[in-house]
Amino acid sequence: MVLKIDSALAVRSGVPFAGDRRGGGQESNRRAGTENVAGIAGFGAAAFAAQDGLAVEGLCDRLEASLLAIAPGARVFGAGAPRLGNTTCISMPGVKAETQVMALDLAGVCVSAGSACSSGKVHRSAVLAAMGIEDAEAGSAIRISFGWNSQSGDIDRLIAAWRDLYIRVDQSDIANARAA
Repeated sequence: MVLKIDSALAVRSGVPFAGDRRGGGQESNRRAGTENVAGIAGFGAAAFAAQDGLAVEGLCDRLEASLLAIAPGARVFGAGAPRLGNTTCISMPGVKAETQVMALDLAGVCVSAGSACSSGKVHRSAVLAAMGIEDAEAGSAIRISFGWNSQSGDIDRLIAAWRDLYIRVDQSDIANARAA
């Protein structure tokens, strides 16, 4: 038997919360049934390990600053807003996201042109559309995520590959794309 625990819920005192099952009075009548002690212990151990193992926010900040320095017209979507510390979404002006994904893939860097839940789909990001991002800019956005084993060298490789692509792109094409 395989037990999968992939979420936790913290409820502030006084916040209304209705249980999804009827039965025993565990967790102040919020949950019925016997606790999954192994799952709870495993989740706690994973949360404790994540304190050090998933400390990638510095990597993301360094990556964003470096990419913005390479391409001054680039844009980090959601910058300044509360967001995940291991994920960024950035545009390279005038360069389609699909082109970036292919070029970075050839350099050994894996990125995405959309969210994980839209993998394999080629249409405008619903999230960027909801943010009011124009089609041309949304079409040049890639999503970059870091994992537990991401290291500084991975960021260096990504920065170098992105810089190489940006330099290869004819700057007049970028100017024409902005004017369109």
